[in-house]
Amino acid sequence: MANLNAADIKKGKVGANRLNNDRRVSAIIVSSPVIPLLAFKETVQFYGLFDAAQKGITEAFDKDNNVNVYRHVREFYRNAGEGVLLNFMAVPQTETLVSICQDTTNDKLKRLLIDSDFKVRQLAVALNPTVAGVPVDGLVPDVVDAISFAQGMAELAYNQFMPTHIFLEGYQLGGLSSVVPHLREIENVAATKVTMVIGQDWQYADTKTGIAQKFADVGTVLGVCAAAAINQNIGDNEAFNLMDAKKSAWMIPGLSSHQKNKEIFEQLQTFEDKGYVFGLSYAGLAGIRINNDHVCAPIIIDDEGNLNEHTIAYGRVMDDCARQLRTAYLPKIKKTYPVDDLGKLPTGVRVSLETIGDNIFNDMENAVEISGGKTTIDPDSDLLVAKELKVAFNVQPTGVLGYLNGTINLKSTQ
Repeated sequence: MANLNAADIKKGKVGANRLNNDRRVSAIIVSSPVIPLLAFKETVQFYGLFDAAQKGITEAFDKDNNVNVYRHVREFYRNAGEGVLLNFMAVPQTETLVSICQDTTNDKLKRLLIDSDFKVRQLAVALNPTVAGVPVDGLVPDVVDAISFAQGMAELAYNQFMPTHIFLEGYQLGGLSSVVPHLREIENVAATKVTMVIGQDWQYADTKTGIAQKFADVGTVLGVCAAAAINQNIGDNEAFNLMDAKKSAWMIPGLSSHQKNKEIFEQLQTFEDKGYVFGLSYAGLAGIRINNDHVCAPIIIDDEGNLNEHTIAYGRVMDDCARQLRTAYLPKIKKTYPVDDLGKLPTGVRVSLETIGDNIFNDMENAVEISGGKTTIDPDSDLLVAKELKVAFNVQPTGVLGYLNGTINLKSTQ
């Protein structure tokens, strides 16, 4: 008997949203004087400077208190653009980089990440201390000691499925490049998820007094990172010019020692070699750029060709892959699958599960975020007793032109 409707087409179910993947979501935690409209250790969400102003974070607040709170928010939005989600938390000025990153009371950096619903991709930690630190080998001990704690927090975040990159404010630089620690060679520390910022907008800093002058513009770098593609160097010369003459921003680059770059020009290459991040001008190119996308870890390539995450971009790519793969595979967990005579997954089922990961890699490759990727499921995965699917994901990143090394000659003939 025929159905008079002739054809019956129903709408299928839609799985996890692979496009719900906003890489710009950021966070910042700042030590601050009391903000009348915002309690300490309370996470709030901003989408622009107007939102910050509603909580009392204004240019006047910074000026009246001789601090840099609004400054970091303003610089974030100047570079990331209005409308980008910034999760913000203020803590008392008695807090240090170490106490914020170690967070033994679970009410500072960890609280900020959890309150942000696991969505934060990059965050910054900034201070407004009331007492000047005493540099040892050119850096305040708090700055150096915070690196390992920040890495520990980043690893905790990754294990809780909220991978993120952390920018630390390298405040009050107080020594020559020859004596500061080599951030890529810190003993027993390989902080692939931590970047140390020591650069500042010198002209702005000169409007401050005392230790407020010796801050680092970590909000600037956070904003650039939020604006950058996940595989893009935050120092991309063509894409990111920190200078803005209309806003008198970054007209004169300097370091958190409150010295202009040109005063210590001969030291800048050593700061670069040691993995510090700052603003830089290039002969023949107008404007100011971030010098590089360093992390506090050595460069490692093992015998099998595996790379460690020795740049911010590599780390962001790996974090993004982990987030997307988890989202895509979660609906497949605890589903029932057929097995063959040996209790293993049939080839067809394995291929279909591998395709889930490969589709993500194909999308990222088409977006020029990676050069390629491959998902491989272990055919010996035990779904009867261990109920464990063993999967290997291999990702080939895109390359970066770090510098041009060429030779030029005059020729009598061409």
